[in-house]
Amino acid sequence: MNRLKELRLEHELTQVELAKAINTSQRNISRWEKNEIEMGLNFAILLANYFNVSVEYLAGETDDFGIKTNAAVAADGYSTEERQLIEDYRSLNAPGKKLVKDVIKNLHAGSRGAAAEDETDKRA
Repeated sequence: MNRLKELRLEHELTQVELAKAINTSQRNISRWEKNEIEMGLNFAILLANYFNVSVEYLAGETDDFGIKTNAAVAADGYSTEERQLIEDYRSLNAPGKKLVKDVIKNLHAGSRGAAAEDETDKRA
């Protein structure tokens, strides 16, 4: 499978959603995924940054995700532990990734519910 399509599906994005995210057309995404046209370097860099992989990984030249550790990305505020979580997540199969997403969604929903209860308690 084409790496772009693989990454897009792993992130549960449609071609339209990805196209909007990087300011291109759905048709370009489709043609890149089908290897009908070559992706320009600027879009390759945008997509690599979007998915936090190397351009080499995106191009299929390596199986190493190439999670960036250079100064520009290190300044994004991710801790070593957070980067390890990203690597661990990427090593999961699709059902495992879905499970992680569901757990996170439930945790967020629970924390919002707890915050609402706290506000109600303060008013009482």
